[in-house]
Amino acid sequence: MRITDGPTRNALHDDAYRYAFRRSLSARLSSVAAVDAVEAVDAVSTGDISERTTLGTDAASRHLQLIAAARASLERYLPPSLPPRIRGNSSLQATLAALPPSERELLLLRYWDRLGAEDAGRAAGEDAGQLPSVLAACVRLLSPPVGSPADFVVVLESADPALSVTRDELERSRRALPSRPGIGPAAKLAGVTSFAPQKEFPDPGRMRDDSQGPVQGGRKLQAIIGAVCLVALVVALATALIPRTEPGPAGELERLYELADVVAVLSASSVEPTLVSNEVRMRQSASVIQIVKGQEEENPLIVDVTGRSTLERPYSRNFFPPHQIMFLTRGQDGILAPIEGEGSVLTLSDLRTPEVTTTAGDPVPMPAELRAAIDALPEDQLTLATSGQAPGSLDADSIIGIRPDEGRDTQNLPGDLLGTFRAEYEDNDACFIFDFNGRTVLIRWPEGFSAYYRERSDADGDSAADAHILTVLNERGYPYVDHNRQTPFIRGVPTGERGACLGQELEVWDIAVAPASTLLFY
Repeated sequence: MRITDGPTRNALHDDAYRYAFRRSLSARLSSVAAVDAVEAVDAVSTGDISERTTLGTDAASRHLQLIAAARASLERYLPPSLPPRIRGNSSLQATLAALPPSERELLLLRYWDRLGAEDAGRAAGEDAGQLPSVLAACVRLLSPPVGSPADFVVVLESADPALSVTRDELERSRRALPSRPGIGPAAKLAGVTSFAPQKEFPDPGRMRDDSQGPVQGGRKLQAIIGAVCLVALVVALATALIPRTEPGPAGELERLYELADVVAVLSASSVEPTLVSNEVRMRQSASVIQIVKGQEEENPLIVDVTGRSTLERPYSRNFFPPHQIMFLTRGQDGILAPIEGEGSVLTLSDLRTPEVTTTAGDPVPMPAELRAAIDALPEDQLTLATSGQAPGSLDADSIIGIRPDEGRDTQNLPGDLLGTFRAEYEDNDACFIFDFNGRTVLIRWPEGFSAYYRERSDADGDSAADAHILTVLNERGYPYVDHNRQTPFIRGVPTGERGACLGQELEVWDIAVAPASTLLFY
């Protein structure tokens, strides 16, 4: 008979589910981890009696095996460096986040998962004797302060996320446990189905009693199964207890995507303090460009960014700073907030590819599935005449034109140093000319540029004009310049060719454009 049959198997499932929920606040991830953990312990329990004795089948050893397997499953989606989210107690969450991951795990195993100190130390890979110093550090970090380690333990235990797990949630998750011969629903149906005869599923005890007879093939098979189970358990324990290298950046985004309730591409917006239940929270109202994951219909989207770095919000003289992609979870108040930790707020640096970077501009590898899901480019783009050369690739010696002095504000230049872009379109094609000091040229754009009719914004400063304006998009899909924009001619290269636009036949210039640049700034 299996060690994990009947009520014991359900109890193991519930313990693993609560362990995972405490660290993820995700019913789906908790169910996956619980099923994986029970199957791992169940696999060990089917080995030869000598192997089970070696591994230990007492309740304490089985519980440690369960936790190791649940952690290994959970860490496929959730990096161990990510602290648990604490609902309604930001100070406690900050305190736990300040601890090294192994010390934090020691603390949670002891006071949330109710392991003994020695078992908690074994499972966390820490010396159990460190527990008093970890508690003392938490007492110092918590605000408002508590009087003693015992007082902190009371605060910690009262914040246990698993206290909110209901019996119905556990029952739903148990249904995902696979049926096995002699276990659960399969046993009830044995008398009315065409299951194979019971002799094809021999009792391990009988096989051991007959070991002196000619059952050599069965003994060898048992030995093989036992060895495989032993190796699998050792791998699981090593994965959970031995320090590992951190997952790669692409893997981090996969985990964030799995954890997020909503993944959204948002435009830059202002952040304002908001009083919520006598507490000042920083709320960001952002225009939604795309909902990549989730069923969020609100626009603008309200995001709680309390405690997030202001460096994550792009401020620049550019009228159109890059969009952000945020991995968001919903709090108890229903408001979305970025997942704790790095990487949950990224800059969408390229709309066409697309590509993302950190707020410092460092590239972040993206999983192919996430890249394919992002579609933040404007619809109905128009074709522009292009040179076939990438931005910044024109021969520097051939570039001519007038450029403002370094650091000079282009908005205060004399009129004779300002030109005007003008545009028209027909069918799916658009063209732009530039008037400068009585001279007009037709602009040819770098490879990857396009145009579209964008909706006017407050930055355009002309609410009485048409609702849309013809705009050039650069090689990354962001606005570069638009119709009737005045700006100094940044330089270009005469091609010797001629073309038509706005009813005129004009000489064609390749405009000199720096990579990822814009002329739309203040």
